[in-house]
Amino acid sequence: VPVSLRKIKVFLTRADELDRDKGNPESRVVAFNCRQYGVLSGIPLAQDAEAKACLGDLLNLLEKEKEAMAVFSKAEHWKICRKVADRVFDKADSEDRAGTATKVTAKSFYAAGTFYEILQQFHEEGAGDNGDAIGEDAETKTQ
Repeated sequence: VPVSLRKIKVFLTRADELDRDKGNPESRVVAFNCRQYGVLSGIPLAQDAEAKACLGDLLNLLEKEKEAMAVFSKAEHWKICRKVADRVFDKADSEDRAGTATKVTAKSFYAAGTFYEILQQFHEEGAGDNGDAIGEDAETKTQ
C-alpha cells in the first residue's frame, strides 16, 4: 500500500486476516466490505499514480467477488458486518471485564473498531444505528 493510502491499510489488513478464516462464510462478506470501504476511503487520498494503481487493483479484486456478494442485499451485508463487529467486541469486552485482558484483547478491540467503522459505508442520512458509539468505545479501550 503506497504511503499516500496508509489510512486505508487497516481495512486491507483486516480483509487479509478474514481471508485466512476459510471456515466462516461471514468472513468473506466482511473482508469484501473492508476492501470496499478501503477503496471508498482511498479515492480522495489517491493523488499519485502508485495510489491510483493500488486502488485499481483493489477494484479488480472487488469486481471478481462482486457476483458472489450479490446474493446478499445491502441490508444483509450490513447485518453480517455488524454481527461480526459485535462478536469481536463482546469477546474482548468480556475479557476486559473479567480482568483477563491481554495485548490480544487490545488488538480485538482495535479490530472491532475497524469493523464498526466499515458500517459507515451503509449509513444513509436518517438511517438507523451504524455502530458509532460502540466503535468509539472499542477505539477508546485500545488506548
